[in-house]
Amino acid sequence: MPTPIRLDSKGVAAILKSAEMARAVKAKAEAVADNVRAQGIKAGDRDGGPHERELPVSVQMVTTDRAHAIVAITHPAGDAVQAKHGVLTKAAAQAGLDVREAQ
Repeated sequence: MPTPIRLDSKGVAAILKSAEMARAVKAKAEAVADNVRAQGIKAGDRDGGPHERELPVSVQMVTTDRAHAIVAITHPAGDAVQAKHGVLTKAAAQAGLDVREAQ
């Protein structure tokens, strides 16, 4: 019979909120943001118009019960770009993250 394992909930919580974990999460989020930028998708005018620009991407760190990051396309067309091209999903997968629907 396997030996039962008891997790130290307070210890696990401390690790998830630690500065080291926050740095690791931020590094992965920045990699995702860099992967979005590397896709070269532009926003604004089409085909090199005067208002066309790089797709703006932001990384925001948050700590609740654990350190986590939000990578967002900060443009009004961000949702449409994600829906059409899947830029965030592709970028996260390229960074080695497992992307799946929330349950």
